[in-house]
Amino acid sequence: MSPIFLDRTRSEAGPYLPWKVRSFSAGAVLAFAGMYFQEDWLIWAAIAVLFLGFLLRYAPEEEEEVEEGEEETLL
Repeated sequence: MSPIFLDRTRSEAGPYLPWKVRSFSAGAVLAFAGMYFQEDWLIWAAIAVLFLGFLLRYAPEEEEEVEEGEEETLL
């Protein structure tokens, strides 16, 4: 199968998606403010916020507990 036809869709968005979006938004605002005011520390703060959002990609996902009698079925 060619790489063009690989299915890259996910069934879930992920548990940290809202925090990733918030991190990107905050980093973008800090970056634009730093460029507008020509403040290096704001730009470095933006880089740090964006990097923290990137690290959320590698954060462990919480496992859901399965109660007795419930079984996971794969379709």
